[in-house]
Order: sequence, then C-alpha cells, then structure tokens
Amino acid sequence: MGIRYRLFVLTLLTIGLVLSIISATDLCNFGGCSETHQYRLLGLSFPVVGVTFFTLAGLLTVLTTRFSAAALLSNLLLAGAGGAEINMILLQKNVIKAWCPVCLAIAALIYLLIVTDLVRYFINRKEKICMYQKSVFKSLSIVVVALFSFIATFSGIAKPDAAASQLNLSLGNQQSKVEIYLFSDWLCPVCIKVEGVIEPLYPTLANKTKMFFVDKIIHPEATNFVPYHLSFAAYEKDKYPQLRKALFAVAQKTKNPTNDDIMAAVAPQKIAYKQLSFLDVTQQMGNSIKLAEQFRVNSTPTLIIRNSKTGKMKVLVGSGEITSAQILKGIKDLE
Repeated sequence: MGIRYRLFVLTLLTIGLVLSIISATDLCNFGGCSETHQYRLLGLSFPVVGVTFFTLAGLLTVLTTRFSAAALLSNLLLAGAGGAEINMILLQKNVIKAWCPVCLAIAALIYLLIVTDLVRYFINRKEKICMYQKSVFKSLSIVVVALFSFIATFSGIAKPDAAASQLNLSLGNQQSKVEIYLFSDWLCPVCIKVEGVIEPLYPTLANKTKMFFVDKIIHPEATNFVPYHLSFAAYEKDKYPQLRKALFAVAQKTKNPTNDDIMAAVAPQKIAYKQLSFLDVTQQMGNSIKLAEQFRVNSTPTLIIRNSKTGKMKVLVGSGEITSAQILKGIKDLE
C-alpha cells in the first residue's frame, strides 16, 4: 500500500471522525439531525458507531504496513459500513423524511473510501497477479460482510421507547384523531389577541382534540421564551394554559426576560420548573421548523385543524379567521 494512498485514506477517515464527533454535539441540530439522533443501531447511538468505525478503520490503515491481515480486515470493515449506510439513507428518505447533512457527509466519505479502495485494487491487479483462490476468497468475504451488514442494520435500526416518548409536547385528548396545531410567536401582537380566543375554548379543545402549541419564530427575541414553553408543555400539562398566559404577559413587558422574571410570573402556579438541556431545546426547535414546513406556515398566528386518520385539514390564519366559531366548526367538520 503506497504512502500517498495511506495518507489520503487517513485524511478521509480523520474528516469522518470529526464529523462523527460533531454529530454527537449540539452543533448537529438542523434538518433531519434531531430526529435521526433518536434512533439507535443495535442499541448504540449513531455517533458512537461512527466514532468507533473511523477510529478502528484508521488503526487498521496504519497497521497494513506491518500486518497483511489488516488490509483484509479494513476492507471487510469498509464493506460493512457501505451496507449499513444504504439503510441509513433509506431511513432518512422513507421514515424520517428529512435529511441530516452531517450523516450524508459521513455516508459520502464512506463511499469515497470504497471507490478509492476499488481503484487501488484494480491498479494493483494490473501490476501483479495474485493467487486466484486467495482473490476469490477475499472478494466473497467482502460481499458477504456487506450483505450481512445491510441485513443487520435493516433489522437493527430502531427508535428506543424512551426516546420515542421523550418530551411529549402534546396536550389534550391523546386518543383523539382530530389534532390542533397553533403556530405563534411570543412577541406577535396578533398572536396575543388570538390567545384571548383560545383561552376560554381550552377546556373544550382539550376534551375533543390533541393539541400542539408550536413556536414559529418571527421575532428573534421570541426564542428567549421557547425553553420555558417547552418545559411547561412537557412537564406541566395540567397547568399549561395558566403558564402560557403568564409567558405572554412577560413577553408584553420585556423581550429579554431573565430567569427571575419568568419564575416570578409563574410563581402563583406553584410548579417545580424543570430546565431542559440545550440539545433538547434545539432538537424541538428543529421539529417546529419541520412542522411549519410540512404545513406551509409562513405567518403567525396560524391554526391547523387536522384529522390524523384521513389527513384532511383546515387552515385558519390571523385573528380574522381564528375565531371560536371557525375553530369549533372546523373540529366538527373533521371529526
């Protein structure tokens, strides 16, 4: 194995290792990253699998100068990664239905490594004739490992129950087929006006529908309220309407509230505030962006009434359309 080839391979493996580390941090929080992070391969997170693969592949690449078996092991490892990546790409395309740029970059690196290895193989084949049986055994081994990896990852990729149930932000009737999505911005004047419509309707909506209050950020400072809103929706469902009202009250006083400002506003509700991690918040914000794209929401407030079984929905935009009568009629039409 030439030194230039080894240096090129080690460079690609180093880039892959760095991307795998990035995928395990809060920096990877766009596109399909947040959803992809919830899946596991044979119980292991994808960043752990990636770091392990690129580290081991780099070690084998270095050892090829001393041990002939290291080259075969390196090829088998690469074949397994190639088979696994096919399932990863299909998972994002058909299940998650969103792309993780970091994951795609890692897949591209793996297939570039495979192409590089194939080019080296054909060049070497012209330069010297290897034993036929040894060549056939090596080729069959690589094909078998690639197929086994494809089958193993096909059945081994899953979303753990803990991850699937993590941060359940839905409110109301969890069994209802009618869903309501209210997209709003904490500093949007019209959103505040619409809250006056939603508040008295909340008991009825909670009884008849499964509700989602989604952050659609129009004013950048509105992100200051998102962590509190997500925590309240996840852990204080019974008191959420009162807590939501308190957040809007703070938003009308200041765009940059301190933690003390928020805690003082929600103190009458006597809750034990649970602070979310930065990763949780960014992942949920990513999910909110995906929902807005899915429903083509471009302005706030926007209220979507949707039947989860039939897919039929009604869209209400602005205070002129988001009225008690329109909401109740939409629910009745979609029940």
